[in-house]
Amino acid sequence: MKNIIRKYTKFILMAGILTMVFSCEKPEEDLSPQPSVNANIVRFRIYQNQNVYFDGTIQDGTIHITIPQEIDRTKIYPEILLSSGASVSPASGTVQNFSGPVKYMVTSESRTITQEYEVFVNN
Repeated sequence: MKNIIRKYTKFILMAGILTMVFSCEKPEEDLSPQPSVNANIVRFRIYQNQNVYFDGTIQDGTIHITIPQEIDRTKIYPEILLSSGASVSPASGTVQNFSGPVKYMVTSESRTITQEYEVFVNN
């Protein structure tokens, strides 16, 4: 009786292993996600301190932001949030002089789309 149980146990175990091996799906080739074509500034923010910040209004490639008089417009480190995978030049966190308009160029992850933004900072 023990020999019969051993024989069937081996058979069931082997059948289970073969089922698992052959039932696993192989990923189809060339189905990796395509790079994003979005080249957008999603948020443009200037911090006064750790807890106080000012967000710009983004519309048609132009960003307007109003900050208090006590923030020196010649030495601002803006925080720029972009669409997924995009890059921006000048980079987020790079000190800028906003005495006049500053232009930013956003490039999509796929490198096929670019969009220019002009930022105006007012006191």
